[in-house]
Amino acid sequence: MKFRFTLQYLLVRLLVISNKEATQLIKEGSIRINDTIVLENIKIDETDEIFFKDKSIRKPKEMFYCAYHKPRGIETTLNTSIENNLKDALPFDFDFFPIGRLDKESEGLLLLTNDGYLYKKLMNKDNAIPKIYHVEIDGDITSDLLPFLENGVEILGKKTLPCITKQIDQKTFEITLVEGMNRQIRRMCYKAGYLVKKLTRVSFAGIPLDIQQNQYRQLTEIEIQELKTL
Repeated sequence: MKFRFTLQYLLVRLLVISNKEATQLIKEGSIRINDTIVLENIKIDETDEIFFKDKSIRKPKEMFYCAYHKPRGIETTLNTSIENNLKDALPFDFDFFPIGRLDKESEGLLLLTNDGYLYKKLMNKDNAIPKIYHVEIDGDITSDLLPFLENGVEILGKKTLPCITKQIDQKTFEITLVEGMNRQIRRMCYKAGYLVKKLTRVSFAGIPLDIQQNQYRQLTEIEIQELKTL
């Protein structure tokens, strides 16, 4: 989540003063938020810097937005007691969240962030975030396979939402989903009589997989803003 506290609340804790004293400091113009002197008890974001008489008393949180090409064999977990976890695979010494999951046997694009607000927004099941995968199966693609997948498949006690598919070659197709049920593509293919040999996420919310395995890159400002407006 994105935490927003009132200015008075933060002043009481940062300066170890009473609520009355905090209110007085605000009213007399002693508090600046970023570049603006504030005269009322506003809500403060994680990215705001607080100044008391031009001295910084709380630094802004540095936000982190990253694309990572997860290789096969890495678990999408931050639990360091689990072998081959995401935390140990990456060089970051701060907390972050993986947006969505890729199972251990899958690879491809994984978005990482420490922005709790964006994480919650993109993980909300009510937001139909498009995710594109390339799927290699253990047999030739028949004329009825892709329509079968597109119309929805009964798995885990419910029918999957309609999706978009496109054949790439004899054994590989592209599929675009807007939901994320557990091992969804593998289960859908199994219902059609196929096993998945290779599964790669090549896009998430319009952001492409454009880096090599186990590499990562910072998202551009344009990409970040596009994610925030979804």
